[in-house]
Amino acid sequence: MDELDLLKQDWKRQEKNLPRVKADEICQMMHKKSTSIVKWIFIISIAEFVFWLGLESLSFFENSHNVIQQLGIETFYRITLIINYAMIVIFIGLFFRNYKRISTDDNVKVLMKNIITTRKTVKAYVWFNVIGFGISFIVVSVITINQVLENQSIEAKLIGYVILFFILVILILILFGFYRLLYGILTRRLYKNYKILKKIDSSD
Repeated sequence: MDELDLLKQDWKRQEKNLPRVKADEICQMMHKKSTSIVKWIFIISIAEFVFWLGLESLSFFENSHNVIQQLGIETFYRITLIINYAMIVIFIGLFFRNYKRISTDDNVKVLMKNIITTRKTVKAYVWFNVIGFGISFIVVSVITINQVLENQSIEAKLIGYVILFFILVILILILFGFYRLLYGILTRRLYKNYKILKKIDSSD
């Protein structure tokens, strides 16, 4: 076997390795991008928590506590506040756990599993906030309408409830749109990484 044949065989061996090398590079890239995305989800959730906490402090500063006392919903308000902040802290912890898992695991199948888990966590977080807001808004609004329209006819109260319903729908759509914009872009990018990893994994 001459030198030319040896070179040809060596080239063929390298050619076989090229797809695998390329796939490994893509996996590393997807791992890095996914880690960055989940890190941003974690950072945004903390920023959101600080924002709502600051807003709550401002509302108290503006004597909204007097309104709560007048409506007689102090207990409901406190319980809702505790549950809301407790759940946000829990979700922040879950986001941090997802970030640590994705940043440390380099196995393709494990990475794919963690991406799906992160997307489910984000969806659960969004739905918790939207549903929680809806319930709180309904309870407070119904109590307010019953007190303000206490001596009014049933028709007047029904009109109040209809207006309440339309306001609730609009506010929920705005809130859902806000969360979809805030987290939706990141989760869509994360799912795009998942599809690329799935394609690589199925081709092995």
